[in-house]
Amino acid sequence: MMLEHPDTEERPGFAIVSLKLALSQETRASLAAVRVAQESAQRRARRETIETRIGVALLLGAAALGAVAMWPHLARWRQSRATAANAAPTSAPTSPVESEPTAPAAPEPAALAATAQAGPPAIAAAQAKAADTSVSDEGCDTSTRHGLWRRSPEACARAFAADPKNASLALAVAQAEHAHARLDEAAQWAKRALALDPNAAEAYVIIARADTENGRDEEARTAYRRYLEIAPRGWHRAEARAALRRASHDPR
Repeated sequence: MMLEHPDTEERPGFAIVSLKLALSQETRASLAAVRVAQESAQRRARRETIETRIGVALLLGAAALGAVAMWPHLARWRQSRATAANAAPTSAPTSPVESEPTAPAAPEPAALAATAQAGPPAIAAAQAKAADTSVSDEGCDTSTRHGLWRRSPEACARAFAADPKNASLALAVAQAEHAHARLDEAAQWAKRALALDPNAAEAYVIIARADTENGRDEEARTAYRRYLEIAPRGWHRAEARAALRRASHDPR
């Protein structure tokens, strides 16, 4: 009995130690598993971040390549639109060589009968009126500044002959002559336009250019000054101011 008693007292302590060892090993295993899981999650997150960055870079590169490839097409498209927009407001008159006078409209039968009864003077007057109506302003579009070189001086002159008090038509003839590099004729028509309308500012520019071409510098400067007085913010203000500045710096 004395020999068995110590055994019964040592068994509980041994079980407690074994339980503690088992718990600590399980805790360490759990911590290790948690640590492994965290490291795996971090590696996965880094890999996903790198893949995302690579995808974004590839997408941006593809977009840049697409923009470079499409740029020539876009430029041509914009150029074609600009050309169409500039050409749309301007009529396409025929050249002076190709243009033909418009045939007069045939008079009504009743008008013919009345004219025949009135006698030869009335017939002559009717024919003159028909001839006047045959004058066409084809090739002399004064509604726009685009395509001035397309204006026919002959067509504008015919239109002015039908309306000899129209300063705009006289200026249109001057512009057409100037566009065809006939500066002296352009200046003559510009003076005719000024006789009808002293405020036709652009006529002074045409006169100034003709005077400059012919060496009449003082007359050209006078015309430019007159233009700036009438149209200080006009289309040709930079040209007029530059000409006057050159004159002020001329050592002569």
